[in-house]
Amino acid sequence: MSGNTIYTTLRPTGASLGSVAAFVSQFEPFTTYEFGPMMKSLMYQLEHGTHAVTMIGDPMTGKVDQMAAYVGWIKTSKEIAEDWLERDGRLSLSSDDDGAIAVTILAAQNPSGILGLIKHAKRINVGKSVYWKRYFTDGREPMHRSVVKKQTADS
Repeated sequence: MSGNTIYTTLRPTGASLGSVAAFVSQFEPFTTYEFGPMMKSLMYQLEHGTHAVTMIGDPMTGKVDQMAAYVGWIKTSKEIAEDWLERDGRLSLSSDDDGAIAVTILAAQNPSGILGLIKHAKRINVGKSVYWKRYFTDGREPMHRSVVKKQTADS
């Protein structure tokens, strides 16, 4: 990404919700998701700060005003996340102290915008295990991934 790229969390406003919904709805598999559940997820993520966006600027003006990527997650427990990932269990919320997040939405205009966004999201969630499912638009089977933080004697 260019020098006029920022990674940030949006304030929970109607304008933010509209911008994120319009952006995410352009990408598979979200183009086919039901409106109500999708909006509920986005509202939760905005209200609780469990998201991050990549914003890029106009090369002529330098004004940073275009969304290029979005990632959103929920806070959950390792047990719930592993059940969701491995057995398609129900994904549910848990407290901040349970040490895991499950990425539920990731959309990007260009794959080059994802890495910086993921690094930013990791800074927000230091020490948490991360779980996600990757879906492909070409018909390949979904891939299940996780980065599990090892427990230490101090944890």
